[in-house]
Amino acid sequence: MFSKEYLYINAIKYKTQLKINYKKLCNNDIIETNASTFLAYDEIMGRDIASKLVANQMEVDNTYISTLLIQDDTKLLRKNQPKPKDCEIAVLNEQYNIAVSKNTLFETRNYFEKSGIDYIFSAYHILNLHIEKNPCNNNLVILLFNNQAFCVILNSNSEIVYNKKIDLTPFEEIKKSDFYENEVLGQKLFDEVYALELHETIKKTIEEFYSITKNLFIEKISLLYNLKLLSETQIEQMSKDFMIDMTYHPISVDEELFELSKDPHKHHKSFIKPRKKANNRLKNAILISIIIVLLAAIAYLFMPKIEKLLKKEDKKTTAVKKVERKVDLPNHIEKNKQIELNILNALEIIPYDVVLKELDLDKNSLSMDINLLNKDTFIKVLQPGLLKSYNKAEIEFIKSKDAILEATLKAEDFKKKQIVNFKDYKDSYIENEFMPIIRVTEQMKILFPENATVTFKSSFKSEVITFNYLVNIVVQKPLEFFDIIDKLNNELYSINITYPISFTKTDAGIEVEFTVQFHQPK
Repeated sequence: MFSKEYLYINAIKYKTQLKINYKKLCNNDIIETNASTFLAYDEIMGRDIASKLVANQMEVDNTYISTLLIQDDTKLLRKNQPKPKDCEIAVLNEQYNIAVSKNTLFETRNYFEKSGIDYIFSAYHILNLHIEKNPCNNNLVILLFNNQAFCVILNSNSEIVYNKKIDLTPFEEIKKSDFYENEVLGQKLFDEVYALELHETIKKTIEEFYSITKNLFIEKISLLYNLKLLSETQIEQMSKDFMIDMTYHPISVDEELFELSKDPHKHHKSFIKPRKKANNRLKNAILISIIIVLLAAIAYLFMPKIEKLLKKEDKKTTAVKKVERKVDLPNHIEKNKQIELNILNALEIIPYDVVLKELDLDKNSLSMDINLLNKDTFIKVLQPGLLKSYNKAEIEFIKSKDAILEATLKAEDFKKKQIVNFKDYKDSYIENEFMPIIRVTEQMKILFPENATVTFKSSFKSEVITFNYLVNIVVQKPLEFFDIIDKLNNELYSINITYPISFTKTDAGIEVEFTVQFHQPK
């Protein structure tokens, strides 16, 4: 029997990020998993991300991309309730349908226009799936996801009898308020506002429910979080305030979304139908077979004539042909992608209550100057994150000011991980004329923005000739630096970024300094 591969891709858009999780299955067994996080501010997916997703779909015919609504304005409807105007309907469970406005659905579909999308679900689908797998009675269950609280109250049969959705204030709104001073104190303010809003949400939900029914008593409150923002002390205090048992548990939105996408019995819950999958491998095999047959037929018919012409040609003076020299140069795309991945991994470990002032990356080490509120943050968050990539991680506290701790974070002895699999880049660079330093320098200055300073440092010879340049540039957000990497990857020359790399927060923006290598044949 032939094995059949499936690739399931979950792409969830947050306010400033796009998180992508991959699961490849063969004969229903998971054979490969991967995850990536991209900075994403635009209303449409960036070309580089879309290209990666398109490439994945070309490699595996049965590829399915799933997502959640970017702006979830859904409403739960009883099965007998009519469909609201300008809305699309999907199934939630046996008792309820779920409605979403056509404009909201279009916004999500439009974001994935370049890559295509197969399934779109609501966070209510995630919550309902969790309840189906973990039945609970007389319970208020709240899913906290993407600055929204999805609330349902269940009766003694674990059926939804009340639902409500509330928007919570995002951190971006806190930054715009008059009370915002800096990022560390701003994060502390956000945590306080979040806890107060959630407390008020629970209070109002309970009050509204008891105002319309007297036949059910809420015995437990279950909070499900994708990102932990409350402490155990806060949960205990809320439980005392409401005089109801309360739990606070993590939920893997990615795993739940994967289950919704994989299970054929749950596909009808999506707001859209999946795209038809073309069998590219079968088509390619048939096409290659036809070409081989045609070539064989042509060779059989014309080979005698070709042999006669070749014999006559041998008698003539053989023309001298100029052969272009092909030289394989370093795979700059793979090098740049590895650099990009290492930087993203370093940035991802920074939690909301830590401000990164400076980041220095070398081949085998990392150093960060940070501001933080609690010393425990290093042990609980920063150190575990760093030890995934380094064998040693330590922190040195410098001084404290106004409840803010200043510290230097260091990680050493980078683990020799398996190289990330990138798409093979087998092109040979063709260059018949050696480019002197002046011409290369002019080319380098064109590649970078006008405010960049590009300085020639050194050169060396190995299998190829390499020119090293020091580049200094000020950007407003890290995304601009990653855009530079994408631009270098699109070049036909072998140009890659290398260590050391530094990011320093200044009044003008983020100052980035790094080395760029230009390779060419001898």
